Amino acid sequence: MPWLALTTLLHCILVLEKRLVLTSWVVVLSISTFTLSMCGTFLVRSGILNSVHTFANDPERGLFILIFLFCLIFLSLFIFFFFHQVKNKDINSFFWLSKETSILVNNWFMMYFLTVVLVGTVYPIFLEVITSEKISVGPPFYNKLIIPFLIPFLFAMAIGPNLKWIKSDLQNKIYLFIFLVISFFLSVLIIKKLNINFLINTILVTSAFYLFFITLRDFVIKKFKNLSQNIAHFGFSLLILSILFNNIFSTEIITNLKIGETFETEKFKINFENIEQKDEKNFKAIIGKFKIKNSNGNIEILRPELRIYNQPNIVTSEAAIKTNLLKDRFMTMNIIQNQDYFNIRYQIKPFMIWIWFSVLLISLGGVMSLFKSRYEE
Repeated sequence: MPWLALTTLLHCILVLEKRLVLTSWVVVLSISTFTLSMCGTFLVRSGILNSVHTFANDPERGLFILIFLFCLIFLSLFIFFFFHQVKNKDINSFFWLSKETSILVNNWFMMYFLTVVLVGTVYPIFLEVITSEKISVGPPFYNKLIIPFLIPFLFAMAIGPNLKWIKSDLQNKIYLFIFLVISFFLSVLIIKKLNINFLINTILVTSAFYLFFITLRDFVIKKFKNLSQNIAHFGFSLLILSILFNNIFSTEIITNLKIGETFETEKFKINFENIEQKDEKNFKAIIGKFKIKNSNGNIEILRPELRIYNQPNIVTSEAAIKTNLLKDRFMTMNIIQNQDYFNIRYQIKPFMIWIWFSVLLISLGGVMSLFKSRYEE
């Protein structure tokens, strides 16, 4: 949540720098960003939400953070409402086709995404407190609320950086239409071969390709001009494309196998060859050996593990992972009680490494923008 607020804040600062407007909104976003950061710390460290950071959870520390958070919000809002003075009221109107308008549209979408994530995070907590009913908010909730608005957001993100400040026009912008047509036909070629919802996926992939091609063009044309913006936007387009293709082309097989048995599909064959046991310092490992042969005849070996700990007495699964530039392959196995079978889960996840690489690009663009004295156009 704070990352969404911070991204919105960084874009608003560009408008503040160029036109000295949106001062109140920038202050509100600054307060909101830090407040959301502290809220996240409170939810995790107090033990209300489970996270990888809950190793340091402490109810007393959570109470301290809650008191500090209340004081922070109260003092920030008090200072803002009683001491902030609005100036230049007469220049707060924007021409509909301009860079600052596109940034303002960006703000609306980012605030909507922030609200969806906030509701999805906080609503189950309040529901449990009020009614003692436990619910979980998962991907279907976010997909239904975010994806329809993600499409216009991606189009606005592609077009906005190519507009001028104060007032722009569509002259010499024919490349925007050309890239849109190319993106659409490329998306149709990909989606029509798959047994998925054609309309929504075609539009979504088209918007992602459109942002990708526009930012790629900016790299070639603008070179080192607004390099941080180009890197961040290119990273975001790569992130969306990688997530979409990962979701569309992912494969998952869940089956039960005994040692020596084989599971076969049209695309690959999984052979459970054997298991071996290994005693480690504080656990006993049961390692399975699986030979996987795909339709091209390529063979690979995966060795997932079961680890049995004595103190406390728990069993954990350790995935076998193989990675390359195009896809990751995961395999886990679990014991089925009172049976000779093992539950096997095999997953093929395309473009996983590109998701991580795109996040690094976005972070790099954000860090570079902090060391830039002024926006370049």
